[in-house]
Amino acid sequence: MYKKILFCADLYASSDYAFAAALDLAERSGAELIILHVLESRHRYSGHVITEDGETWAGPEVFEKLKAKLREYYSIRVEEEEPKNLRVEVRAGIPWVEILRFARREKVDLIVMGPYTIKDPQQALDLEKPHLGENAQQVSLRASCQVSIVTSPKQRLALENGGPAAPGDESS
Repeated sequence: MYKKILFCADLYASSDYAFAAALDLAERSGAELIILHVLESRHRYSGHVITEDGETWAGPEVFEKLKAKLREYYSIRVEEEEPKNLRVEVRAGIPWVEILRFARREKVDLIVMGPYTIKDPQQALDLEKPHLGENAQQVSLRASCQVSIVTSPKQRLALENGGPAAPGDESS
């Protein structure tokens, strides 16, 4: 069914459910699963990227360090010890632009990603207004292949039923 599946990693646990879906599809199809993370940059050609340590110059060591981190994080979620059809890639730039560019160059059949990134679990998420994050929205509107935006029903239920309190909510 699929030959190449692209999973867009954002380094937050909120996308683990999407990774599980991408992995399942790749295993069922015998497809190559490519894990892509885009280091956000204010401008594609600036050379500066935003990492967990702040804004830094995007040297080869930054990319290799992140690739190793991604490989370690996602490899433990795969049952095989040395998965053959798993590849990790890191790019820099505007995330949705780089995702689309990478998918087109690699002739990806399916892009799998989470609907948005929950960067701060203490920050309230407005569940009354359905929304997509900018990256999911732009990728889904512009991709030349299928896009699957996957969310966890458990995550939504946890947020609705006593997840993080809204700022100013003093009830306990």
